[in-house]
Parts: sequence; structure tokens; C-alpha cells
Amino acid sequence: MRFALILITVLPVLHSPSFGRETGVDTIATIYLNNSIIISAQRFGSNTFERYESASVLNQSQISSVSPMSMPQTMAYVPGVFIQKTNHGGGSAFVRGLTGYQTLMMLDGIRLNNSTYRSGPNQYLNTIDPLMISRVEVLRGNGSVQYGSDAIGGTIQMFSLTPEFTEQGWHVGGDMYGKFWSSDMEQTARGMINVSSSRFAMLAGFTYKDLGDIVAGGDLGTESPSGYDEYSMDFKGIYKVGAKHQLTGAYQFLKQMDVPLYHKLVTDEYQRYHFNPQERQLGYLRFESFYRKKLFSEVRYTISYQNSLEVREKQKTGSSVFTEEKDDVHTTGASVEIVSEIKKNWTASSGVEYYHDKVSSGSYSKNLETGESKINRGLYPDNSLYDNFAVFTLHSLTMKKWNIAAGMRYNLVQLQVKDTLFGNTTIRPDALVGNFGVVYKLNNNHHLTAGINSSFRAPNINDVSSFGIADFRFEVPSYDLKSETSLNTEIGYKALFDRFSGAISLFHNNLSDLIANVPSSYNDMDSLDGYKVYTRQNVDEAVIMGGEIETEAKISNAVVAFGNLSYTYGQNTSDDEPLRRIPPLNGRIGFRALFLERFNAMGECFFAGAQRRLAAGDMADDRIAEGGTDGWMVVNLYAGYDHKLFNLTVSAQNIFNEAYRTHGSGIDGIGRSFWLSLRIRINPA
Repeated sequence: MRFALILITVLPVLHSPSFGRETGVDTIATIYLNNSIIISAQRFGSNTFERYESASVLNQSQISSVSPMSMPQTMAYVPGVFIQKTNHGGGSAFVRGLTGYQTLMMLDGIRLNNSTYRSGPNQYLNTIDPLMISRVEVLRGNGSVQYGSDAIGGTIQMFSLTPEFTEQGWHVGGDMYGKFWSSDMEQTARGMINVSSSRFAMLAGFTYKDLGDIVAGGDLGTESPSGYDEYSMDFKGIYKVGAKHQLTGAYQFLKQMDVPLYHKLVTDEYQRYHFNPQERQLGYLRFESFYRKKLFSEVRYTISYQNSLEVREKQKTGSSVFTEEKDDVHTTGASVEIVSEIKKNWTASSGVEYYHDKVSSGSYSKNLETGESKINRGLYPDNSLYDNFAVFTLHSLTMKKWNIAAGMRYNLVQLQVKDTLFGNTTIRPDALVGNFGVVYKLNNNHHLTAGINSSFRAPNINDVSSFGIADFRFEVPSYDLKSETSLNTEIGYKALFDRFSGAISLFHNNLSDLIANVPSSYNDMDSLDGYKVYTRQNVDEAVIMGGEIETEAKISNAVVAFGNLSYTYGQNTSDDEPLRRIPPLNGRIGFRALFLERFNAMGECFFAGAQRRLAAGDMADDRIAEGGTDGWMVVNLYAGYDHKLFNLTVSAQNIFNEAYRTHGSGIDGIGRSFWLSLRIRINPA
């Protein structure tokens, strides 16, 4: 109701003569829905309107217009994605009811998920700086055939900024960016330089963030400690090797210091529980050849190296024992991909991939009163190995009334653990998955879609060998696990006109052999350190179903109204109870506008209904209130001015100061506040 009043107040102004002016640039009033190129669906560019998959694209213009504080905040703007925040330094994306290691994350075509990713919410999405991201693509309920294990809920792929070539001579430029959020909730600075010629282009950036404690809505006040510091750097260079070849090199590094796990500290269970540090780095080389032949239209060779470092510092309230746990994962990868244009209406992408993880893990504890210290087994056995090998082929066929897509992937995983406490083990799960989808073109403006695809998630090192406290339980290893599998079916409808676009999808996902925590014992004890002992087994079957609606409408040449709505229903059929952490009905409505060629504005309302369907695990989770999570509605306003030499954006967030918490989160949402960002362009091309 409050948002409707805002629209009634603002829209008459938006229809004034100054609004409606056509410009020669890509305006904010552009219809984006069903009107974007997506790479993730087929591993090469295709139009979203011509695909059967339910997919969303967030472009650079949309990202920069909201100046997101973090990558999880960025993902909140993607239809069908629901963000849960265990702490300010975290943020996990739910896609069709699933998150953690059941949703695959990619960056520039390279897997980010490694063998220590956990079930449920995690913080890894937050280790990506949104200021180095140019676009985000989300495949909902899809991606296992294209990219392998973990894509049961879907696939999130982020693409980093890419430098552009200049036609003549050399060009050197860059920009400086700064952002300030009221109550010292954010102070961000970034500098970037780009150098280009007709054959060489590069960019390099450095970002520093001082993120203060969250000041929540209503009467909740400051939630401390929740803030932390972060810095990151990124580099990408491209060199044209002759007329048909191109070499790309990229490197990214991000480090977060002293990140509090808020919900563990606010309950007084711990006097210290911090990630210090939390790091991610990625480097890769990619060589591309463009032959434009039938079987070898494009060939890509990629080698990559990743490192994920997580150090947890813990000290319980009233205890003199300080513990430091360290997990260090080194991942090397290699892939070869061939894009073929077999016929004018038949394209294909085929290839082979390999990833190798080496996990270093350890724990150190010290009694601060006596000075006594000892080295313990880490959360995982030290020097565990994880190998992931796959071959795949994806095909698209276009006919007069039909678009047909089909693909297949074979994946083989080998996990090797040398555990001094529980013994050595090697397991080799494999999977064969496929997909098939069709688009029936009623006419140029109306398309019907249908698809079916199988997915899997191979057990990883976290599943089989985790030993220690996780959430509200104590986990002990289980080495007799097999892959989780799912079968997703969906139907949909897409409409695209010059001034209107819409999409509706209904989905049904059957999940089998889900790995769940079951009561267990260790040394004949069912509790350790005050926590019940659990282990993992393939014991659960479940079903997830729901629907999604998206729409955009151009009210005038300068104003676009938009909205999306997602509903998910999850049921654990083995235990006859709701599936854990299922998001409530949620969505976003609003408008975006451009006037006088350079001024822009946006108003939006994020909302979620109450979630009262709780699993037993939800009821035992101290992040979820007794009886479930209340519904909420948050209204944000933005205004900006874009000049060739600078961009200025201001925003009023949560203008009604709503007190809210997204379902399953361990920290509350930001209250009424204001931020300002300024980007200065130096010698723009």
C-alpha cells in the first residue's frame, strides 16, 4: 500500500514532457526481460527469448545503478533468487529452494564450488567484489549438464569486467569510485586503470571497503559486532594473436579481515567467533581460436588456479581456551571446449573438463590461562584430494516453429582421504545426466517452453570427513555415501513486445538420495561439547515445486515498470515434513526511468511473506524465531546523474524503517539509511 502511494505520487512527474525524450544511448528505460544474450545456457551466446530455460540476466547498467555493497546484495536483484545472510560477511543465494553445495557458482566459466563447500548457507558468494563484475546470469533448475556437480537448484554465473580494444593508437584511462553509507555502514574506495590498443587491452583495479556494524530497522538498533574490513584486486588482459587467436589472462584476489559470525556472538555462547581472514583468489589463462569452420567454429583452452582460505577463531564465553581452525583449498583446473556450427540451424558445444582439489586443514588450541597449547585434527583430514573429470556435449536446433535443445554429460569423481582418526578411504562416484527442452513459437511474440533435465551432486570432502561443530550439531565422518540426484521438469510461457515483456514458469523437482544428518555417536557418546552427534547418510527423498512470474512494461519512452514473484514449496517425503530453509513467497516491484538524457531514477519494493512451514531442523535453528519468520516489505529509492566524466548516485534505503529479517538469516536487515556514490572517469574513450 505504501509503495502504491509512492507510485501515484511519482508517476505523474514521470509523464511530464521532459520524460519521453529518446536518446541515442542504451537508456535505463530499456526492456531487459527476454531481451538479453545469455552464455550459461549453452556455453555460447544465445537469446533468452529463444531458450527453454528459466534464466535471468543482470547487466552492468543494472548493477551499477544500485551500487551494491556486496555480491549477495547484488544477487537480491535477480528474479527467482532469495538471499539468506547468516552474518554481515556472508550471504547465500537460494535458487528454487536450494543453496550451499546444491547450487553451483561459476566465475568467467570456471567453477567456484570446491570440495569443502557446505550444505545450507555459506559465505563464499561474499568473497567476490561486485565492483569487478560486469554481468550475472542465473539458470534456475538447470546447469548440471552444462557444468557438472552441484547444480541441483540451479547455476549462478558471474562475469568479470573485460577491457575493450581501441581502433587506433594507444589509449590510457581509468576511473575512481567512492561510496559512503550513513551511520558508517559502508565506506568504499576503488581505483581502476585501463590500457588498450588495437591488439592489446588490459584493466586493473583495487578496492578497499570499511563495512561498519549494521544499523537495523525499527527499534532493533545497531547490531554489533557485525562489521569488518575488506580489500581486493583484479586484473584482466587480452592479446590478439593474429587474426584468429586471442589470449586472455586474469587474476583476482580478495581478503576479508575479522569477520564476526553475529548470531553465534549475540547469544553469548561465544565471546569470539570470527573469520580472520577469509580469502579467495583465482587466476586463469584462456586461449581462444576462431576458425569459423563447421566442426571447429571456436576452440577454447583454459587453465586455472584457485585458492580458498578460511581461518575461524573461536572462544566460548567463560572459557580460557582459544581455538584457531584453518582450511586451505588449492584448486587447479583445465578445460577444452569446441563450439561447432554443424549446419546453419544446428550449433553445438562439446568439451572436456578437469578440476583437482588439495585440502589442507588443521586446528590449534591454547589455554590462555595456563599457556598450554596443542595441535588437533582439522575440520577435514589434512592433504585430502578431490578429482573431478567430465566430458559433455550440448546441441541446439532451430526450426521454423521449434527450438530444440539437448545435451549430455558424464562425470567421474575420485575422493581420497587419509584420516589418522577414522582411517583412509577412496570413493569414486560417477553420474550420467542429460537435458531436453523445446520452445514452440506460437508467433514472433509468444513462445511456449518445456524442459526436463537430470542433475546430481557428488559427495565431497565436507560430506564424508567433516569432524567438529557445525551449526547446532557435532559432525562425525561417514565414508559410505553416493551422489544426490534430481529430475527437474518445467513448463513456461514467454511474451516479448516492444513495450512489454513477460515470463511464467512452473517447475517440479524430484530429489533422491539426499545426504542428511542423522543421529550418531562417537566413542559411545551421543553428545560432545554440549552438541548432539550426527553423521551423514543418503536417507532423504524430497520434492520441490513452485512457480515464478516476471514482467516489464514500458509506460513511456522514459519509464519502465517491473515486477517479479516467486513461490516455492518443499517437502521432505521421507520424514513427511517441510524441507529445511524453504524461502517464503517473495518478489520485487518498481519502476526505473531516464529523463533529460542523463538523470535517472528508480523506486523498488522488496517483499516476502511469512514462513510458518518449518522442518524440525528449522525449529532447532537459533537463527529462526519460534513459530517461523514474519513477512516484511522494504521500499528503496534511487536517483542519479550520468555524465561522460562522472556518475553520481544517491539512495534512500528502507525509507519506512521496516524491522525485518530474511528467512533463515542470523542478522537483521538494514534500517532507514542513505548512501551516496561517485564515479569519476579519467580520460574516457
